Amino acid sequence: MLEEMSSKRMEIIPYILRRIGLAFIVLFGIIIITFVLAHSVGGNPIVSLLGRQAALHPQLVKLLTQKYHLNDPIPVQFYYYIVNLLQGNMGYSTSRGFVPVTTVIAQTLPYTVQLAFFAYVISLILGIGLGVLSALYHGRNVDRGIRTVYLTGISIPAFFVAILLIIIFPYYLHIFPGGGAVSPGIPPPKAITDIPMLDSLLEGNFRYFDSALEHVILPSLALAIGTFGIVVRILRSSLLDVMHANFIRTARAKGVDETTVFFKHALRNAIISTVTIVSLMITWLITGTIFVENIFAYPGMGQYVFQALAAQDYPGILGTTIVFGIIIVTANLLADLLYVAVDPQIRLG
Repeated sequence: MLEEMSSKRMEIIPYILRRIGLAFIVLFGIIIITFVLAHSVGGNPIVSLLGRQAALHPQLVKLLTQKYHLNDPIPVQFYYYIVNLLQGNMGYSTSRGFVPVTTVIAQTLPYTVQLAFFAYVISLILGIGLGVLSALYHGRNVDRGIRTVYLTGISIPAFFVAILLIIIFPYYLHIFPGGGAVSPGIPPPKAITDIPMLDSLLEGNFRYFDSALEHVILPSLALAIGTFGIVVRILRSSLLDVMHANFIRTARAKGVDETTVFFKHALRNAIISTVTIVSLMITWLITGTIFVENIFAYPGMGQYVFQALAAQDYPGILGTTIVFGIIIVTANLLADLLYVAVDPQIRLG
């Protein structure tokens, strides 16, 4: 037994190193793509730094050409491009008054993080709860109703769900705000973690937290409605498969009651399958913020991406592309590692 555990540990380390190496390769690929895009916009990389307003700032063009070695060979430019990225220099956002892109991302990303967090929690609660109910009442009206609900949620785009929620709750029912991140006039908390809602709890600023919670519910729900159905579908299918497994038959033969069989044995094994979609859920939630944040006027990075696209703010577009890529690659890496942790039978070869 001890030899098997030791062998397992020896297999895990190369597996982790391979996954980390693959993550860096993907990130390097994203950097190459953004570099190519920067040199493809307008036929001049300076346009990717200053946007279409480059012709209005000849002195700035000259300065940036020297700083980024844009008259040097492509390999030299690529080297300095990577150096600037490592230093956190992603250019200047023309849609935000030439503020550094890293500054804008630092201001907007925390709002997207807290929005995606609540959407993720709602997705898991609805997904696991309804998935269990659907499997328990397999083939009955409850199961059919749940399947109808989650299939509808999957089919409707997030932006359309967001519009429906605004019409129903703020305008007809007069509950929940229709936009923004917090009510006007409420002082923000001190920056501790840079995530406003978490900082308000640490500071004890419950007035800000209550208002921010009211504002985040509808946009997070709009995101969750499009993702929770995936959890329901996979968990339901996995539960129905596990319930026909040999170890379940053995448990029943030993006289174990059906409730214990379902929740202690079947659910415990079926829940592993949901880990495989953790990274996909994060990807869907992050990309969905581009539409939802803009509709709810939520000041996150998704809204910034939309504004950058509308204003042809190329530094903002390329910078947020890299950040989104880092988030998605990291989520995939964590999902791979988590899958190893929850499923000791996984093949690591």
